[in-house]
Amino acid sequence: MKQKQPYEAYYMRTSHFLQNIITQVEQIPEGAVVFKDEGVSGRIEFQQRKAGGKLIEEIKAGRVRSISVLSSDRLGRSTSDILATINIAHEHKTPIKLIREGITTLDEKGNVTPMTMLMTNLLSTLAEFAYLTQREKILSGVAAAKALGKYTGRKPGSIEDLSKFLSKPKVAKIKTLLKEGVGVRKICRVTESSPNYVYKVKTRLMEMA
Repeated sequence: MKQKQPYEAYYMRTSHFLQNIITQVEQIPEGAVVFKDEGVSGRIEFQQRKAGGKLIEEIKAGRVRSISVLSSDRLGRSTSDILATINIAHEHKTPIKLIREGITTLDEKGNVTPMTMLMTNLLSTLAEFAYLTQREKILSGVAAAKALGKYTGRKPGSIEDLSKFLSKPKVAKIKTLLKEGVGVRKICRVTESSPNYVYKVKTRLMEMA
């Protein structure tokens, strides 16, 4: 991609190749460079997508003036992933225009708009709500399993207790990444762990919370 001046980018995503994309195509600004991910689930982190990852590289290189996207759900389905993408754009003074929501995340001076503050606070609140809801489900499941005598978790007095488990270097790294809102796929790649192991760490953290 050879652009001499910072350009306007347009990002679009479809969940499967047969999905109708005419609504997204109709919104492409004149002269915008299009980044398109086809057949990509919104659950895949933005930076892990082919076009999404390329767009992030362009943003970091200072080649993108602004980004337009039909709606926030094109960026992702995960609250933490959407916020991460917005934060990267803002770090490089790149505004994101959410067409359907009618929101431009930065003003002409590169400052966060009041609407953006409201939106990010709302997304953060929803992320916290999702975490607490998931934690409650896990703890309820553990309690039910214990009541039925089917709980297979580590018992008190076993060789490796909770504190020892959480003190392991790999576990400590996973714990840090989870707190930073990094997705499971990326954590698996960075720490060379299986998804089951990452979820095990997450569950043990919830048990001690």
